[in-house]
Order: sequence, then C-alpha cells, then structure tokens
Amino acid sequence: MIEAILNTLKIMGWLGIALAVLAIVNITTGTLTNIWSGKEEFNFVKLIKGMGKVLAFYLCSTLVGIAFTMLPFINEMITSSFGVMLLSNDTLNTFSSVAILGIVISTIVIQAKKAINGIVTLANLSSDSEEITWEVEEPSEEEDEMN
Repeated sequence: MIEAILNTLKIMGWLGIALAVLAIVNITTGTLTNIWSGKEEFNFVKLIKGMGKVLAFYLCSTLVGIAFTMLPFINEMITSSFGVMLLSNDTLNTFSSVAILGIVISTIVIQAKKAINGIVTLANLSSDSEEITWEVEEPSEEEDEMN
C-alpha cells in the first residue's frame, strides 16, 4: 500500500509542477490585464489569496488521489476481516487509476484553458485604446461661452 501511495504522490508531484507553471501564468496575466486595463490597482493581499487557492486546490487533489489509491487495500482488509467482498480488486484498481488520471487531466486542462485565455486577453489589450460609445455629449454652457 505504501508503494502505491508513493506512486500516487509521484504522479501528483508532476501535477504540482504543471499546476504551478499554469498558476503563475494565470496569476501574472490576470494581474497585468487588470492593472493595464485600469480595472483595479495591484493588490498584494489578492495575489496571496490567489496563490493560497491554488495551494489549497493542489493539496485537496492530492488527498483525493491518495484516498482513491487506498480503496483496493481497504477492500482487501474488509474481505480478510469479514469474508465479504464488496467489489473485485481489479475493479477498484481500475477505478482508482481512472480517478487519479481524471483529477490530473481535468486540472491541467482547466488551468491551461485559463492560461491561454489570460494570454490572449493580455495580447489583445492595448494601452492607448479609446472607448467608443454611442452617447452624444453636448457641450456645457461654459464651453459655449468660451467659443
């Protein structure tokens, strides 16, 4: 069981590296986009909260991966203790592998999609853009008197 958990931790370690790279891209592009577009100023607390969310997500994903890895071993303990087999070990091993791969792939896909959207948004952002509206501004009386 320890070997299987260590193997899961190895997989989740690679997920952590990919997630860290994608999170850095997401946080950087989001921060720069918001600052350059004038939506908000740089906020260090918000940056730390964003990093905290990524860390919490990674830790939870790792714990779920470990939990799924332990299912076949728990099933063996139940079978040996009570003589009742809930599911076959092959089924639980397959379920465990699929669940861990699902966590890894879905996390990377979601974060990569956000990273690509952030990069595209940042690339389309122009610092000297002018907002065009359909509102007609009438000159005030003071401006009329000056002309």
